[in-house]
Amino acid sequence: MKIKHKRCLLLNVDYTPITLISWKRAIVWYFKYENNSNYGIDILDFYKNDHILGVANKKFPIPAITKTKRYFHVHNDRVVFSRKNIFIRDDYTCQYCNKKFEYKDLTYDHVIPKSVWPYNTTSTCWTNIVTACVSCNNKKGNRTPKQANMPLSKNPVRPERRLRYLPIYEHLSTINEIPEEWKIYLPEY
Repeated sequence: MKIKHKRCLLLNVDYTPITLISWKRAIVWYFKYENNSNYGIDILDFYKNDHILGVANKKFPIPAITKTKRYFHVHNDRVVFSRKNIFIRDDYTCQYCNKKFEYKDLTYDHVIPKSVWPYNTTSTCWTNIVTACVSCNNKKGNRTPKQANMPLSKNPVRPERRLRYLPIYEHLSTINEIPEEWKIYLPEY
């Protein structure tokens, strides 16, 4: 029998998603740390139409969702400033031509160029960086959007913490179809 579901959603004790683990690892952790409140996990739900066959063709359900037994501090309340998170904030869309691109075809642009940045702080920050395609970034050059006659489609802001900025989002984006069992725990997806 071919197993359809290979991954299991791991939730923190407060039911926020942490990551994806293999269903095999979920079973091992469950039994290995069954009596350990520091490292144990609970299996909350199983896949409805998927199982493994054991001895004498006995069917065993495959874990779909697990939860830690204690709280793990894995995420900050702030979104980390990074190229990837800028592209996520801007939905992989050039803020000048408003076209969507793949990660590899994007750059980021300083709205106010570094050479004329008027403040005593770094110009590479949430409120001065936007996603740009190579063509628009070259066209704008070392000018402001007004000087280049290239208005922004939206002003850059510091994003609030959301699921799409967490490491689990990268895992989720590789899955063609989110399992029904997970959807209640991924309200923003």
